[in-house]
Amino acid sequence: MFVIAFQVMPEKSKISYDEITNNLCTVLSVQQFYEVCTLYSDDNNGDTVSADVISQMKLLMTDDSEDDDGSSVLLDEDSSITFLVEDITTSMKVEEFTDVKPSAELAENPDFQFLLE
Repeated sequence: MFVIAFQVMPEKSKISYDEITNNLCTVLSVQQFYEVCTLYSDDNNGDTVSADVISQMKLLMTDDSEDDDGSSVLLDEDSSITFLVEDITTSMKVEEFTDVKPSAELAENPDFQFLLE
């Protein structure tokens, strides 16, 4: 329900963190609010909560992470982790399906004759 209320709310950039947590929804965690506020924005003008609200949420999540088991739905981008395209392509297994026969229903259907070729 919060996501719907958040989506239809005009001028999201003017709402404070306290208004979100006290007026819109009282049951979500800071991480859940962060996800909703960063993933959903107004399609018309890209309106979302202010950078100050996002910063406040990140700060609260950092404080909370010291007390929890380390599991978090927040994934920060880390451009220091590099990988090569070659690493990905060499790790991919190529599967052969030439010996796999289609089911009788598909084999009888003229739209799937390409499976028999």
